[in-house]
Amino acid sequence: MEFLFTTSLSIDDAEAVYEVYFDKEQYVFVPGVNDKELLSFSFKRDHDEWLEQDQLSSELKTQAVNALENYLLAQH
Repeated sequence: MEFLFTTSLSIDDAEAVYEVYFDKEQYVFVPGVNDKELLSFSFKRDHDEWLEQDQLSSELKTQAVNALENYLLAQH
């Protein structure tokens, strides 16, 4: 797994820190050390569409996709 970046996502009106990794063609969000009770989740990119590998709320998915897109845009 290759570490990419750290981001903060709002979950149930609280901030949660996630570390984002690239592993086996997926972007994996892993809870930070202080948020271990949260679940990991991942996305796969298919053409121009983000496919979630786990069932997420639309709000969480939007935040995570925005974080991924901002990171990827900054790399180019």
